[in-house]
Amino acid sequence: MFEIHLSNNQQLLPVHDSLVHDAVTQTLTAQNVASAEIVVALIDDKSIHTVNREHLQHDYPTDVISFLYDSSGGTTDEDSEPLLKGSDSHLDGELVISVETAIRESTTYQWDPLDELRLYIVHGLLHLCGYDDQTDSEKAIMRQREQAILKFWNLTPHYT
Repeated sequence: MFEIHLSNNQQLLPVHDSLVHDAVTQTLTAQNVASAEIVVALIDDKSIHTVNREHLQHDYPTDVISFLYDSSGGTTDEDSEPLLKGSDSHLDGELVISVETAIRESTTYQWDPLDELRLYIVHGLLHLCGYDDQTDSEKAIMRQREQAILKFWNLTPHYT
């Protein structure tokens, strides 16, 4: 069972609860997560800049920040591919997403800002599941998962 809480603290883009709930549910289901309690906070660039600086010591706005509060069960082997990271686990975490960045980036890639928002939700949840994107090989694996999940909505993400 997935418990999903939305905190929509921005007025730049109308975002329906159903879009967020659907994106979270589809992503966690695709990763075979057993249960989760996830908060999704939608904010602007100024607010995410503050969060990024205070929690990660990065002095710039970003697209999504993931906070994993608790994780139990599931696969623990770092070399667990092809098993899905997060499989059979319980996740408790939060995604903080800049809708302002989603709007700006969607213009760059000429697709709907709500689709960019879906990408950020998928990306953030994959971080909570245990994926990382610090190295080229990690980034390639994470992008493969993003692409596979986004196919559910017939979306192909655009990357810089």
